[in-house]
Amino acid sequence: MWRRCFMVGVLLLACSSGQDAPRAAEITTLPEGVIARVGDDEIRAELVTQIASAQGVSLREARERAISDALFAAHARKVLSGTGWVESAERSALARAVLEEIRREADAAGPPSDAEVEELTLLRWLDFARPPLVRTTHVVVQDDAAQKSEKSRRVAERLREALAGIVDGKAFEEKAKSVDVEGANIKVEHLPPVALDGRIGDPNAQPGSEVARFEVSYAKAAHAISEVPGSSGVIETSFGLHVILALERLPEKTVPIEERRQLMAREILDRRARKRHHALLEATNRAVPVMLDRGTNDLLARVQVGK
Repeated sequence: MWRRCFMVGVLLLACSSGQDAPRAAEITTLPEGVIARVGDDEIRAELVTQIASAQGVSLREARERAISDALFAAHARKVLSGTGWVESAERSALARAVLEEIRREADAAGPPSDAEVEELTLLRWLDFARPPLVRTTHVVVQDDAAQKSEKSRRVAERLREALAGIVDGKAFEEKAKSVDVEGANIKVEHLPPVALDGRIGDPNAQPGSEVARFEVSYAKAAHAISEVPGSSGVIETSFGLHVILALERLPEKTVPIEERRQLMAREILDRRARKRHHALLEATNRAVPVMLDRGTNDLLARVQVGK
């Protein structure tokens, strides 16, 4: 009983038309706290109060809207009985109510804390706490052995000599590809900016995604190039032997914490809600087993969406 009443209340908050509802045909005495009964559904005083507050209407108007929606729900149960629509609507309404409550809890927890701001800053460092970056092009003689071969070293040194003084990325690539590399595997790449600690400052990366990194030895060598544009000597990493062309230095960018707090507020509240949602789903999933029919995928594959 409470489940149906609760469903009606939730649906009302989102869907009520606001038109006058038919008056209850019978005046009678109902249980304490119940102000109306529509069929089997009891409309309680606290529900009407919530509706009035949420929709900014008088208690009388809220009562009439509750009765109206309860009548429509009763009609739906009668007409759609056995079709699954009523049960589906109840599940959807209850799930939506839980999500709305999670959102209210997130908002009620107050403004973003320093810890929350710093946590998001670590993910959004490129926007809010960017260290100096260097944008590079490089050529690598690919050799992942712990001890690089003499051939790899010889080819890398030949590349270094041929590329000295070139300060344009395209010219650097064309020259590297013209050098005799004795059949060695080489690769030329134009890379996004890199921080001294290896973090990649890719402006096309998805905000909040895991931070990608280059090897620190590569990053340190790029930052050690004194004149930009300018090239390095032969640099060794686990991938092979590199010659690096530093094309551009990007200055650091720092945003004060109070400004970050304001700019991040909505995103932090969303993160709070998502964490609570995830925790609730995990806890519920442990308590309520979920079973799928063996033929679920085949059945779904036959559904024609949007037709």
